[in-house]
Amino acid sequence: MDEWFTIVVRQLILYSLPVLVSITLVTMLEARVMKSGLPHPFYAISWRGFWMPFITALCFHRGVIIALPHPLTDGLKPAATRLLAHGLLCSIGFLLYSWSLAYQAPVGLPPLHLWWAKVLMFFNLCMLFLHLLPLPLLLMGEIMTKSPKLPALPGGNSLTWIGLTLLVATPLLDLSLGSFIIYPVYEWLSSSAIQLAG
Repeated sequence: MDEWFTIVVRQLILYSLPVLVSITLVTMLEARVMKSGLPHPFYAISWRGFWMPFITALCFHRGVIIALPHPLTDGLKPAATRLLAHGLLCSIGFLLYSWSLAYQAPVGLPPLHLWWAKVLMFFNLCMLFLHLLPLPLLLMGEIMTKSPKLPALPGGNSLTWIGLTLLVATPLLDLSLGSFIIYPVYEWLSSSAIQLAG
């Protein structure tokens, strides 16, 4: 029990800041693109779709870490905006990670900003490929909603965050999206960052 708690706390320290920054920036970008205002500064993280999948992933020690930004509206354009925002943040994380590798201390543990840059890259990579799932608020789900030949998905945002929370509680996400797409791409990005830093 002590070991499990220690791992959860350590992951919480490593993931919290990059995840909070990422989700806040994604929602801010969505608000700018959709020309709508944010109800309050903490709107991006003020719903269960952010906290439930995120805490579940940490508690079950999952490799794929997800947390949904509070959507301002549903539809294809907002979903595409969120996907592009995660792609942009993943690229920024890649550049920051490469820069951190080039300027780390010669001895001792790597500085915390190196880990945060790595998490920024990895978390947004997870969120980028999460949009392949056919759920509302995600790009593939919104595309399916627009297709007249496919059955309509149930409305409401609860389906997405409840479904993802249950999915994260099992190893399915790690074994599917993680093993086949996210981990190989992440390994390639990490190797590229090391080469760029060298």
